Amino acid sequence: MRPRLPLTRARFPLPSPSATRAAFWRNPSSWSVALAALLLAAPVPASLAQAGTASGRRPASWADIDNLRSLLMARGTKVLQQDCNQRGLQGPYHDRSDTIVICRVHRDPEAVWNTLAHEATHRMQACAGGSITDPRHHQAMARALATYEPQEWRSIAVYPREQQLSELEARYTARLPPEQVPRLLRRYCNGSGPSTLSRQP
Repeated sequence: MRPRLPLTRARFPLPSPSATRAAFWRNPSSWSVALAALLLAAPVPASLAQAGTASGRRPASWADIDNLRSLLMARGTKVLQQDCNQRGLQGPYHDRSDTIVICRVHRDPEAVWNTLAHEATHRMQACAGGSITDPRHHQAMARALATYEPQEWRSIAVYPREQQLSELEARYTARLPPEQVPRLLRRYCNGSGPSTLSRQP
């Protein structure tokens, strides 16, 4: 679930060569940053720095939104747009009904994408039955988010401690290039519904 945040987004620096060698997502085999191998069960990319700059991460488009929404719906997830009564709320994921709600508070496709990708990450966590990232890299993910998206990082503190990792993963994933989030969804949610081991409330 995301609290509403200002629409102004920080831009990221170009990744350093060392940044591109980090790998944050779990895989039963080995991980690398070879994007071309994603569809063959190779790892997804690496760092928040890699996720984008004005030149390194293109803005999300309505086509990206429609693509991710279609993939979610093909897996049984309902994606709805509604007026939300809770002040400041951008969108929740309800795992019991497998429903993502996008609140009518967004003004541009990038803002809609950030919420949809964030909530889609919670759907991935439900499919996986927990965290989708390698614990060895949680501190690096946190540092990257605190450096490049300090407002998002601070917002994690309002959540109970047991929910903070899932929120870190969701905020981090939403900052990846738009073409990479559907690949993650395909990886973690191959079936039609969330895992019965889901820890989402």
